[in-house]
Amino acid sequence: MKVRISLILAAALAGPALAQTVVSHGVGLSHDCYLYARTARDARSGVETCSKALSDEPLTARDKAATHDNRGVMLDAMGKTDEAAADFQRAIVLDPSLGDPHVNMGSVLIKQRRYAEALDSINKGLALGMSFPHVGYYDRALAEEMLGQYKEAYYDFKKVLELQPGYAGAEERLKDFIVTTKPAGGST
Repeated sequence: MKVRISLILAAALAGPALAQTVVSHGVGLSHDCYLYARTARDARSGVETCSKALSDEPLTARDKAATHDNRGVMLDAMGKTDEAAADFQRAIVLDPSLGDPHVNMGSVLIKQRRYAEALDSINKGLALGMSFPHVGYYDRALAEEMLGQYKEAYYDFKKVLELQPGYAGAEERLKDFIVTTKPAGGST
């Protein structure tokens, strides 16, 4: 017997979107910038380190893009969403082949309640590849959820747990879904 899975969202409030980092190929201050962003410690000092790397170090376009992305992550963590968005946009312009800045921009767009644009940006970042794909799938699921695409959101939250077992955000969001099975062709 064929079954159809229908999903009912028990609660419609999504958690905050997450920004993430790009692994910098640089050394010196640009690498230190990455470490600040990756460890999420002392964002203010991290932003200063990233800014110094951008002004003082001879960086390749890719390393400069990664440094802008990492600084944007810390600015976002400090609540400076507009400045973070500007850094993510700079990173995208410098190296459009990096997936992380696209996903990070999507995170900002979710915070701005621009869900369709966020979904486009996140999809592009996931297609390009990224450092921590589970975060991209998590943010995509949040955007889908807010757009009423509950089935897609459910499967993306499940994908997060496949990639990163025990990821608390996805585990919590999945508690808001009720999965029912009905015979194929049955009424909804």
